[in-house]
Amino acid sequence: MHKRFDSAAIEKKWQEIWAEQKLYEVGERDTSKEKEYVLVELPYPSGNLHIGHWHAFAVPDIYVRFLRMSGKQVIYPMGFDAFGLPAENAAIKRNINPREWTESNIEFMKGQLQSMGASFSWDKTASTIDPNYYKWTQWMFTKFFENDLAYRGEAIVNWDPVDNTVIANEQVLADGTSERSGAVVEKKVMPQWMLRITKYADRLIDDLDNLDWPEPIKEAQRRWIGRSEGAEIDFKLSTGDTVTVFTTRPDTLFGATYMVLAPEHALVKQNKDKITNWDTVESYVKEAAKKDEQDRLNDTKEKTGVKLEGITATNPANNEEIPVYIADYVLASYGTGAIMAVPAHDERDGAFANKYNIKTVSVVYPVTGIPQENPEFRESIVAIVHNPKNDLYATINWKDPQKTLFVGGGIDSGESPEQAAVREIREETPCEHLELVSKTTTIEHSYFAHSKNVARKISAIGLLFTLTSSEETAQALEVDEADQFHFEWKDAQTIERELDDELHKTVWNMLVKKEVFTSTGKLMNSGEFNGMDSEEAKEAITKKVGGRMTSTYRMRDWSVGRQRYWGVPIPIVYDPEGKAHVVPEEHLPWLLPEDVDHKPTGEAPLAKSKELKERTEKIFGKGWTPEVETMDAFVDSSWYFLRYIDNQNDSAPVSTEAQKDWMPIDLYFGGAEHTTMHLLYSRFWQKALYDLKLVAHEEPYQRRINRGLILGPDGNKMSKSKGNVIDPDEQVKLVGGDSVKMYLAFMGPYGETANYPWDMGGIAGIRRFLEKVNGLHEHLADTEPESVTKQLHKTIAKLNDDIPVFKFNTAISAMMVFVNLAEKEGLSKESYRTFLTLLAPFATHLSEELWEQAGNTTSIHREPFPEANKELVKDDEVTIGVQINGKHRGEITIAPDASETIALVAAKADAQLAEKLGASEPKKVIYVPGRILNIII
Repeated sequence: MHKRFDSAAIEKKWQEIWAEQKLYEVGERDTSKEKEYVLVELPYPSGNLHIGHWHAFAVPDIYVRFLRMSGKQVIYPMGFDAFGLPAENAAIKRNINPREWTESNIEFMKGQLQSMGASFSWDKTASTIDPNYYKWTQWMFTKFFENDLAYRGEAIVNWDPVDNTVIANEQVLADGTSERSGAVVEKKVMPQWMLRITKYADRLIDDLDNLDWPEPIKEAQRRWIGRSEGAEIDFKLSTGDTVTVFTTRPDTLFGATYMVLAPEHALVKQNKDKITNWDTVESYVKEAAKKDEQDRLNDTKEKTGVKLEGITATNPANNEEIPVYIADYVLASYGTGAIMAVPAHDERDGAFANKYNIKTVSVVYPVTGIPQENPEFRESIVAIVHNPKNDLYATINWKDPQKTLFVGGGIDSGESPEQAAVREIREETPCEHLELVSKTTTIEHSYFAHSKNVARKISAIGLLFTLTSSEETAQALEVDEADQFHFEWKDAQTIERELDDELHKTVWNMLVKKEVFTSTGKLMNSGEFNGMDSEEAKEAITKKVGGRMTSTYRMRDWSVGRQRYWGVPIPIVYDPEGKAHVVPEEHLPWLLPEDVDHKPTGEAPLAKSKELKERTEKIFGKGWTPEVETMDAFVDSSWYFLRYIDNQNDSAPVSTEAQKDWMPIDLYFGGAEHTTMHLLYSRFWQKALYDLKLVAHEEPYQRRINRGLILGPDGNKMSKSKGNVIDPDEQVKLVGGDSVKMYLAFMGPYGETANYPWDMGGIAGIRRFLEKVNGLHEHLADTEPESVTKQLHKTIAKLNDDIPVFKFNTAISAMMVFVNLAEKEGLSKESYRTFLTLLAPFATHLSEELWEQAGNTTSIHREPFPEANKELVKDDEVTIGVQINGKHRGEITIAPDASETIALVAAKADAQLAEKLGASEPKKVIYVPGRILNIII
C-alpha cells in the first residue's frame, strides 16, 4: 500500500542531525578496522550542481555506506577544484573578483551536496584556492624545479585567442578548437614552463599492467602516450647537414627511396638559398602552418607535399642518393620532425610515392603458414585470373574439404613463374587468352601437404592475369584432379568470405586489393641482410649504419604556464641577470596579488601588479622580478587526494603516517573525459613525488571505475539549447533526494560507460516504491510465512553480491520483489528491521526515519549490514526446462541438486513429456542441475 511522506521535511531533519552528530567524520585512523579510501573526482564549483554531479557523487555513496555497515573504516572526502578559467571569465562578465564569485559558489554547492544525503567525510576536505593548500602546490613545484622536472623552455604551444592563454594538447578538440572557449586554436612559439612528463612515459605505460582498471581506460592512456619503439638513423644531406629520422622499421632502410621533412623543420628555412624552388616551398610552409595537427594526420585525406629542388639525401644503407620533400603529414613535434619514406611497406608513403612518381623498392617479403620440420622445398606459383567483362575471378573449389583457392602449382625446371602460371591455368581452367597484369615479390610459405603426406616450404610468386577474350576453351582435367575439385567463377565478395588459406589470401590482398605489405617477414634487396628475419634485422641494420635503438612518444612535456590571473602563482623569481630562482619555503605561500585588472589583454595579468613587484624587490633585492604566469588548473588537482588525508598539516603536504594509514586509494570513481588528462597528470605527479621520496606509493589509484553519461529525456546529451536539461534541485523538490539517488542507481550497472536517457516515468516508479516501503509497517505480524523469510534472505544475498560490483540496479530490483511479497503475505518486526538496514545505503533519509519510528534510538547507518542464512537462500525445489532433441517440450519441478537419474524419472513421469519421449531410450542426456535437461532420442 502506498503511503505518501514529506520527503523535504524528513531529509532536512536528518541532514541537520547527521551534521550535528558528525556522523560521517572519519577522525583518527582506527586500526582495528580495515581501511577503504573511496575517492570521487574533485568538483569545480560552478555554482549549481547538475544531474551529472548527482550521478558522480550520490550513487557511489551507496557503495561507501555498504562498506561502513560491513565493518570497514571508510574515508569518502569532498573538496573543490576552485581555480581556473571558468571562474575568471565569469568574474570578468560580472565585474567582480574571481575569489568572491568562487567562494560564494562553494558555499552554495556545499548546501546542494548536503541535499544528496551523501556520507562525505567533511573533516577531510580541501579547496585549491586555500593558501594553505596551494602553498604545498608551490612547494612541490620548487622541488620539481630543483630536480630538473620543471623547466623554462620554448615550444610550439596552443594559443586560445579568446581566453588569451596557452592550453594543453589535451584541451584541444579533434576539430582544432579549444575545449573551453570553442575558439580555433592557434600555434605559437613561446617560452613556456614545462614539466618533464615524458621522462615518465615508459613507467606510465608499463605500470598500468599492475592496476585494477578497466582495459579501455588503460588502452586510452597507452594510445595518448603513444610509445613507438624503433631507431634513430642519421642521413646526410647534400648541403652538408645531418638529418636524424626516427623509424619503427629500420629493417626497411634499404627500401627508403625518399625523405620527408616537416614544413616547420629548421633545416628547411636554413637552406633557403640552396632550394631552387623556394617560392613554392615557402608558400606550402605557410599553408601547412594554418592546419591543425588532427587535420594533418588525417589518413583519409590525400597527401600533399613539395620536393626540395637542389637538395638530396644519402641513404646510409646503400649510399644511394634520394630526393627530399616537405609534407604536412610529418609533424615537427613528433619524433624528430623527419622521416625516411619506404613506399613499398608503408601505406602513407606508398600513396605519396604514387602521386609524385617516386621509385618503390620492396625489401621485405611475406612469410606465411606453419613452420615444418625437415620440409621439402619447391618453387611455386599462385595465379589469379580476372574476367573484366563480368568482374569475376577464376577459382578452384576442392570437394573434400570444401575449400576455395586459386590456381596453383610447382614451377618445372627451365620455366619462369609466368610460364608455370599459364600452364597451370590452362590445365586446371577453361581460360586460354591471358595477359599478365602484375605479380608479387617472393612469398615464403610452409605447410603440410596431407594429400602427399609431406612437409613443404615453398617459395611462391603470385601472379594476376586478365582474360583478354570471353572465349573459353574447355580443358579435360586429369582424372585424379577432376575427382578432387571443380572450376568456378566467383565475385570478389564471395572470395573474401570463403578464402581462408593464408598464402592465397596474401596474394589476393597484394594483387587484387593492392594492399601495401606492411607486416614483418624476411629481407630481400637488402645486401648482406637478404634472407634475415626482419625483426632480427632491425637491430642489425641500425648497428651497421651507426644508428641508435630508441623509443619515441606522441605525448609531449606538460605545458603548465598560463597567462591568466585566477590560478596558483608560479613560485619563481628572476635575478637582475634574468636567471630563475625558486621562492624559498619561508615565503610560501607565494600569494596571488589582489591589485590586478584581470581582464585579458594578451599580457599576463600578474605583470600589472604593483604589489607583486614590490614584494619581490623587498624580499630579494632591487632589480629582481617575479614570474607573472599562473599554473594550469590540472596541477591543482594532481595531488588533492594526498591533502585530504592530512588537511591540517602545516609542516608538509602530507605526513608519512597519514599515507601509511590511508594510501593508496582503493577505488576512484570518475568520468571518462578525464582519462587522458587528470588521470594521467596525477599519476605522473605521484611518480615524481615518489622519486623525490616525498610519498610512499608510486601509483595513487589501485582501482578506477568510469561511470556512464546521463542523457536528456529525448536521448540526446543534455544541453540548455536543446531544452533537455534535468535540474536535480527541481527533482528533489518533486520526489525527494532519496528518489533521485535511487533512480540514478536504477538506470543501469554503475561502472559501465553506457549512456542512459532520463525517464520521468522511471523516477516516479522509484518514488512509488519508497511510498510502498513507507507503508510496509502496516503489514507487520507476529509471525511471517516461510516464503517471506526465504525471500528476505535471498534479497540479503543478492545485495551482498551486487553492491560490491556496483550492480545497484539489480539490488534495487531485488528489494522491490521482496516488498511486493511482504505486502501480500505480511512480515515480522525482525524482518522489517532487517529490510530497513538493506535499504539504508540507498534511501538514506527514509530508512533512518522509519528506523526511528520503529523505536530505535541509534542511527541505522551504524548498524551492521545483514548477512544471509545460506540454508534459507537455497530453494527446496526448482522448475527447469526440458528439451527433447534441443527443442523446449515442457518443465519439471525437482530439487536443485537432484541427480540426472532423478531428473529423467521426473521427465518420464510427466504425461506430456512421456508421450513425446515414447518408448525410445535416450541416446544422450545433457543435464545442468537446477538449470536444464536436454534429452537426445
